[in-house]
Amino acid sequence: MIRSSVFSFLLLLFALLGTGCSEKNYFEPETIEGVVNYDGELPAKIVEIGYDSATLANGQVITEEGLLSYHLPKGYRYIAQSGPLVAAAGDCKPNIIFNTETNSSDTIDLPRRLLAALFIPGTDAIAFLIEGNSYGIYDYKAKKTIVKYGSDPALTADIRIASPMMLEQLVLIPTLDGKLVILNKNNGAKVREIVVGKGEEFNNIIFLDVIGNRLVAATPHRIISVSPKLMDAQTLEISHVLFLEDGIYILSKEGTIYHCDTDLKILQSRKFPFAHFVGAIYGEFIYLIEKQGYIIATDPVLASENVFEIPDEIDDWFFATKDTLYYEKYYFKLHQ
Repeated sequence: MIRSSVFSFLLLLFALLGTGCSEKNYFEPETIEGVVNYDGELPAKIVEIGYDSATLANGQVITEEGLLSYHLPKGYRYIAQSGPLVAAAGDCKPNIIFNTETNSSDTIDLPRRLLAALFIPGTDAIAFLIEGNSYGIYDYKAKKTIVKYGSDPALTADIRIASPMMLEQLVLIPTLDGKLVILNKNNGAKVREIVVGKGEEFNNIIFLDVIGNRLVAATPHRIISVSPKLMDAQTLEISHVLFLEDGIYILSKEGTIYHCDTDLKILQSRKFPFAHFVGAIYGEFIYLIEKQGYIIATDPVLASENVFEIPDEIDDWFFATKDTLYYEKYYFKLHQ
């Protein structure tokens, strides 16, 4: 009898614990200022997104410049572009350089799928990051690898894999294990490694930018700001970063937006309980895109807020540029 009562109590306890763990909380604004409708429809649905691009089902590409006119070969995803040349990758397909003027392709002889790339200015080479966390420089005219390095294996990665970039004569390559590797542009020699984040799952660099003499990089768990004299850091659960001339805005996974100076000192913060930010667009105000189907408008010092409803919850492919959000087959452009 006692054993039966204990067993029943344990079943009840587990049921209560299970209910508590499965309960989800959602952002619920107290006031909604209005409804924001889409401005138009894309020619096809978004089927994949990258760090700074989205690829549509018909092969067209969206970048910061908007919807581009060319169509990639079927099954390929945009990786990087310079003039008419586009580096592209596909599942179970060879990596290619696609010429948008001739609609012709040349293969890139790398052993794994291309994840991120940069056409190095003044050369016939790309800086690359491939599956398996190998990276280096590849000459696409000569079809040979100039240098190739391996980094620690990364079993998991956030889909937002930051693209390599140039800093004067240096090539900056973000890796999947939270490092920023700096290579010499001309010979590919390693100059320096900067550890942005470590010891975490989904530890790849999801943000990388340089304004003036300030470099900012972030993983989903840590952000650094590097100047010629020092490096500052903040440890946060990060969903998105805006690096603007007058400061850095960090959107956290727990629904807080932080306004920091370029040294990552927190100047202001504002919490939106249970908000799940998927991106942001900005102009005179900062517009936070919330997963349940809201745009939260706040001023640069986070002193005010206005919430607007959008037509859909964000539960499929979503991509944002500076002033436009794209969702599935639709877009909304910020009107200044």
